Amino acid sequence: MKDKTQWNLTDIYKNEEEFNKDVTELYNTIEKIKNFQGTLSKGAEQIYNCYKTYEYAIKIDEKLYSYAMLQYHKDMSKNESIKMYKKVEKISTDFSEAVSFIEPEISKISDEDLKQYLQDSKLQEFKKIIEDIIKEKKHILSEEVEKVISKYAEVFGVSENAYDIFTTTEFEFPSIKDKDNNELKVTNGLFSKYLMSEDENIRKQAFESMYSLYKKHINTITELYISRVKKTTISANVRNYKSSLDMATTADDSSVEVYDCLINEVDKNLNLNHRYLELKRKLLNVEKLHTYDVYTNTLDVEDDNIEYEDAKQTVLDALNIMGKDYTDKLKEAFDSNWLDVYETPNKMTGAYSMGVYGIHPFVLLNFVNSSRDVSTIAHELGHSMHSYYANKTQNAINANYTIMVAEVASTVNEILLATYLINKETDKRKKAALINEQLDMIRATLYRQTMFAEFEKQVHQKIEEGESLTSDSLNETYYELVKKYFGDSCIIDDMIKYEWARIPHFYSCFYVYKYATGITSAIVIASKILSGEKDYVDRYINMLSQGGAKGSLELLKSVDVDLEKEETYEMAFEYFKNRLDELEKLV
Repeated sequence: MKDKTQWNLTDIYKNEEEFNKDVTELYNTIEKIKNFQGTLSKGAEQIYNCYKTYEYAIKIDEKLYSYAMLQYHKDMSKNESIKMYKKVEKISTDFSEAVSFIEPEISKISDEDLKQYLQDSKLQEFKKIIEDIIKEKKHILSEEVEKVISKYAEVFGVSENAYDIFTTTEFEFPSIKDKDNNELKVTNGLFSKYLMSEDENIRKQAFESMYSLYKKHINTITELYISRVKKTTISANVRNYKSSLDMATTADDSSVEVYDCLINEVDKNLNLNHRYLELKRKLLNVEKLHTYDVYTNTLDVEDDNIEYEDAKQTVLDALNIMGKDYTDKLKEAFDSNWLDVYETPNKMTGAYSMGVYGIHPFVLLNFVNSSRDVSTIAHELGHSMHSYYANKTQNAINANYTIMVAEVASTVNEILLATYLINKETDKRKKAALINEQLDMIRATLYRQTMFAEFEKQVHQKIEEGESLTSDSLNETYYELVKKYFGDSCIIDDMIKYEWARIPHFYSCFYVYKYATGITSAIVIASKILSGEKDYVDRYINMLSQGGAKGSLELLKSVDVDLEKEETYEMAFEYFKNRLDELEKLV
């Protein structure tokens, strides 16, 4: 494709005929997998053959699902794309159902026999997944129950799909006016840009426009969210976990101790967030901040109209410290249609990177020429490079790393970008603006995402304790947390209580805490990269190359990050404090 700013999905399938051919191939492979049922106790050879067939099927399923989802997200209103996406959801459900016997059947084999089987050199390729089965035996249900649960996989995703469609295609936000009375359109993509505007009236109007619709539909969204939470809490109970949080952190190769340590350490350091917001209040020269004021860069001195080509070069220059192999692959990403860049009608909002095994990653952006968009490019390409290294090194099963580690790779890139821009700047005012922007990013990730995490923990606990939640109780829970996290420098506007309803990540329960642990880890890792510590970049890339072949906490410890220890978080807050000290001196 000549246009380098759109996906070239022919990299996956050249046409629908190829797509349909793989659909047939996947179903044929599914039948082969079914033939292993009842035979896995025969020994290491049989388990190995089963997993090799399973791995082959994963490659096909990933291609099918990615192709359909990416087509759908380019335009979520097209019936053909919706139909294809629904088709692959059904295919993935059939696939999940077909392989649902594997874990239960292997879990029936004694630990002694499984450990003996792992002595077979062939099975080393699948060592991690078998060791996980041994560790998680008590959470694996009978074959019959696992099969029934797999049949409901598509149904379990209804609340999330309904929420996405409802808020993406059926929400038309009221327009706002600029100082010259020109009408401005409000979209999810433009909302964050408006909140960073120097014009307080623009910020206020955008804030009220956005949350007016969430307020109007709050009861519907509450039902969708509560059904998602109940699905998670019921699953945790059925699978014999202590709680839904225990189930989620176990799936991440994390721990409840990590989650609690994060919240406790952030709580101990809320004074730094309050201090930063107080500085922002002074810079804005207002008696009190409003909640819609906290995202504006009060020291911005340049036109925030960054061309995509300039953004690309900045990212490449900032990440040059990672070495030639890394930056060459980034250039390939830009030149080979890995990214779909601009906001278009009915396109999926937000940004993400999706690795497709055997092809390459695909990045969705909604680029609106803001400085934050440059960080988003670096962030998503961090995910992409993680996928690239893992897919290059590991098989299709082991390449799938947990989000716990994924958010580290993305945020390391953001820290490196911010440091590059700050160090490059010689003008004191512009340097202050950049530091302010980095502090905003850290605050939004470390403090804000932990606030979200605390909200999720409270909601899930209340459901697990049998409490009936309403939109009013959810609003009140969220409002009280905003008050605690924002402190006395802010007026906590009433409409902010609806903010929880526009956070799509809440439908992936206990997802957001990994942004906060991710930036904590990233600060430690990026600091070591920037210090030039010998062989550290190689150690870090080796960590990325492991994919999911090792546990997340084990991988992080290999680069000197221990998320169950207070010291790690103290390093992150010390970094934040030093930047804040630097900013206060500059202004």
